[in-house]
Amino acid sequence: MSRLPVIFIPGFTGSFNLPVLLDWRGPTLNGWNFPPFVDYGKTLLQTFTQAGYRRNRDLFVAFYDWRKPVEESARNYLVPWIDRAKKAAGADKVILIGHSMGGLVARSYIQSSAYRNDVDRLITLGTPHRGSAEAYTAWAGAEPHADETLRTIFAVYLWYLRHAHPLQTELDPVKTIHTQVPGVRDLLPIDDYLLAGNPPQLKPVTSMVSRNLWGEMVNQPASVATLTKRVPVTTITGVGFNTLSTILVGPPPTDHPLRYADGVPLTRQYDSQGDGTVLQRMAIVPQANNLPSIPVSHGALPDSPQALALVFSEVGVAPPVLGAVPAAALPSPTPRLVIMTASPLTVEVEVPSGPPLPPAGVLGASVTRAARRRRRIRGRNYGHAGKALNLVVIDHPTAGDYRLVLHGTDSGHFAVGAMLIGAGEPPILGGEGAAGATAPTITTIEGEIARDADLFYTCTLPTTVDAPQLRFDVQSTMRAAMAQLGAALSERGGVLGAAPIDDDRLRNVLSGDSMAIESLMALPPLARRQAIDQLIDLCQTLVGDEYERAMAVITMLMQVRDAIAGA
Repeated sequence: MSRLPVIFIPGFTGSFNLPVLLDWRGPTLNGWNFPPFVDYGKTLLQTFTQAGYRRNRDLFVAFYDWRKPVEESARNYLVPWIDRAKKAAGADKVILIGHSMGGLVARSYIQSSAYRNDVDRLITLGTPHRGSAEAYTAWAGAEPHADETLRTIFAVYLWYLRHAHPLQTELDPVKTIHTQVPGVRDLLPIDDYLLAGNPPQLKPVTSMVSRNLWGEMVNQPASVATLTKRVPVTTITGVGFNTLSTILVGPPPTDHPLRYADGVPLTRQYDSQGDGTVLQRMAIVPQANNLPSIPVSHGALPDSPQALALVFSEVGVAPPVLGAVPAAALPSPTPRLVIMTASPLTVEVEVPSGPPLPPAGVLGASVTRAARRRRRIRGRNYGHAGKALNLVVIDHPTAGDYRLVLHGTDSGHFAVGAMLIGAGEPPILGGEGAAGATAPTITTIEGEIARDADLFYTCTLPTTVDAPQLRFDVQSTMRAAMAQLGAALSERGGVLGAAPIDDDRLRNVLSGDSMAIESLMALPPLARRQAIDQLIDLCQTLVGDEYERAMAVITMLMQVRDAIAGA
């Protein structure tokens, strides 16, 4: 008898498809994957594969648009994934494994009137069945907290959203969350969790503006009875990490009708009976098979050997050798340098040679790695229909200078961002590390580019602590501009038939003489700017059948001129 297909449903931010997340495409099952800059989900898939499962035959990942309400995700994504899995495996039922929000998506389907009796069992990993207090600051104040993986992915999404839809995003971040990411509301607690007044008292959820109405409905006793009657439910939960339990709030601000309408956070109270994001008591289901909790943090649950051993036991399949993991040991994060662009361009990164930055290791231990040679990495485009959204992900980056080459594929505004992730200390059991407070720092620069223009930047990564620094490479951009202009003039036998250039200095610069270029760049600021303006005037003569070629050089020279003026 063949075994039932398994469908893993990722948690909030665990699915990555930028054109969909930026509303450039509608709902689709194609083009999704795990976020490329974290390790989320990899061990789970590898372990099932080692146990004999085959991807897209009897092992599936039900990626979905986590921005949307869970009911919508269940209807537009989970149901089609279930249909695909049943057809591929020739089965009439599936096993669902939901991490965090993924468990809520599964519940939404199973408890709905559209349920078709095709789920054999549901296993949830750290699912906030009764919500998570961490959702309050994200929903009410556009200030996401929670674990590092979630914060990192959400920060990247917001960065792309900000630069793809700048007017909408920058004017009102709270309204942006409410309109673009309404799914966060389905993560709010359904139990009282805000403290207000003097002396502080719990504020009834039923009196709040920010309410999880969906959660309140599906957790009614009759609704829970429907769930457990239709499908056996197993919950796997983590404990030992400081997890937000209550928030002391002050009066709402008077300058915004939506921001923290139920009170501005003043202090946060934690409880070690949770996984760093969801309290254990909020991650279980009455009348379900609630397994004893394990010392694993929220983001690590899908890939933890301890959690996977429990999952395989529930699925009824002998697991492969997972390896023993001491209770106090946690996987080391992988340091990564992530470079992003939102723009009509391609990006290539030259990585310096040298020893990579060490991971934090287990409780601060470091790992020695061999030095690497200098190499080039071309960014992968995650955009759609000519809208370039590039990502370069460098594991275990080397400290030093990274050379960025931006090549324009069209004319327009661009943004480049750089961030270092996974280089801090791993979370400590029962420690503050389990509940991060801020999103990762993304250093960003913006500018204008034209088709075929080449702009050069340097990303400096000093240490594992400091954020990457970006700066415009004036010298390299100037040399590239002169190479393009000189080639154009040479092909035309001069300046499109105009009189020869009288200025010997400019003639030498246009010939590509590196010493002449360096001499020009060493002039006093005013003289340097005047010389560059002369070169821009020469470019103007190329306008006509060479318009795009001229604009490429003009754009490069203007960037150089503006950088000099702002220095």
